[in-house]
Amino acid sequence: MVGVLYALACALSWAAGSVSMKNLSKKLDPFTLNAPRALVGGIALLILASATGRTSGAQDLSPQALALMVGSMALGGGVGDSLYVTSMALIGVSRAYPISCTYPAITLVLAALLLNEPITPAVVAGMVLVIGGVMLISRPSSTDSRPTSARAHRTGVALALLAAACWAGASIILSPATEGVDPILVSAVRLPALALIFWGLVGLRGTAGTLRTLSRKEWLTISLGGLVGMGVGSLLFVVA
Repeated sequence: MVGVLYALACALSWAAGSVSMKNLSKKLDPFTLNAPRALVGGIALLILASATGRTSGAQDLSPQALALMVGSMALGGGVGDSLYVTSMALIGVSRAYPISCTYPAITLVLAALLLNEPITPAVVAGMVLVIGGVMLISRPSSTDSRPTSARAHRTGVALALLAAACWAGASIILSPATEGVDPILVSAVRLPALALIFWGLVGLRGTAGTLRTLSRKEWLTISLGGLVGMGVGSLLFVVA
């Protein structure tokens, strides 16, 4: 029950972060938008880990555990979040978010296939409801306030589903690395690593200049989105 509450809180923090990115996703590419968000969230988690004495456990992490933590974040936070931001720019947050939040159902399927976890009739029923919900949400509507072409709509839906698959894969990869490890320490390793990856991509692509065009309000939005959506969200994701 406690895990469910953490998962719901995680979904709420991600939703808040998504809403804050709605307009910025049209102005910045996914890597450039996520780089400062990951940096803010990563710094916050490092401060939290240091203040609570969690950093002392870092020396006990095995190279395999570190690789799984960073790899899961690269897949989920790097590829998955970037696909999600692109999807949100195409079909809007009101569609992209609920479609991408089908990742728990995908996680269950992957856990059954890869980790031999049982699937009960209740789980199957839940997955059917999730799939049905996605089909309803992804249908174009004549009352949309932001009309898109059929191709853009299909692309946005597909990207949201791919983002969900990446997040599900990240959950499976992360699972063995978190056994017996403090969640704050895990998060303080994963998110700063992701920030380094994003800033490296920004440097290689030469898009850092677009960040200088942002207003103070937009920087505040990015900072709060990084703190809540990436910082708090990634911590709750690990805890759940």
